[in-house]
Amino acid sequence: MSIEFRENEVLEVGPGVWVRNMVDNAAWADLGDAVAVIDSLDPADDGPMEQQIPEDVRRTAGKPIKWLVNTHWHPDHTGFNASWARAGATVIAHESVGPAQPEANGQPNITFKDRYTLQGAGRQLELEFLGGTHTPWDSVVYFPWARVLHIADLFGWGMIPLVKYDQAKIDLLRRHLARVLEYDADTLIVGHGPLVKPEHLRRWLTYLDDLMERVPPLARAGKDLDEIEAQVPVPEDMKDWWKLEAWKHRHNLQLLVNEFGA
Repeated sequence: MSIEFRENEVLEVGPGVWVRNMVDNAAWADLGDAVAVIDSLDPADDGPMEQQIPEDVRRTAGKPIKWLVNTHWHPDHTGFNASWARAGATVIAHESVGPAQPEANGQPNITFKDRYTLQGAGRQLELEFLGGTHTPWDSVVYFPWARVLHIADLFGWGMIPLVKYDQAKIDLLRRHLARVLEYDADTLIVGHGPLVKPEHLRRWLTYLDDLMERVPPLARAGKDLDEIEAQVPVPEDMKDWWKLEAWKHRHNLQLLVNEFGA
């Protein structure tokens, strides 16, 4: 499960599916007559991408951006919504974001409840709502002809994608990732960092099981974060996971210490 992060390169991850691979990822797909872009980045960190992504789309697909799909409504996924909507993109998001509006102001123009099929002239995208863990709004986007699935921030290269520990959300996340693994997909696009394979999700679920078994007893016994990290280090086979050893593993331990510590 080697990791390759070709930062700031445009990669064709399947026929007619591209991603500019960055800390904040932007993806797009040629649907036959026009292009759908998935997520619109963060102006604070990705300022040049407001013009760069449309240029990438012209260079790779050679067709106009007709749709903009938001996987969720965090500002690092919606930053250029208004700009790209004014340029002609129809914004699509889950109904939990808010009601559909006719204006080209970056708010959703089309919303859906559980599933939505975005039909182009030759291909279609399939959207499915899997919200309630990382955010209330999370949706995944499937490119069936390419066997590619965009899962946004449901997987964070090892990080438990919660601000605060919540057992119900942990249980729901397991179910959501089990659903993700049911898709016929070879490649997974995530919201941030390198591309993912299904085996990375399977490995993370066993890692989570291990944390849940080992960390709460140590926290209840009064061990501090440094002591727990010494006893529960990053697994050897995950040390090359993007930013896991740098800070994400410790973030996970801190969540559990905050919840289960004395």
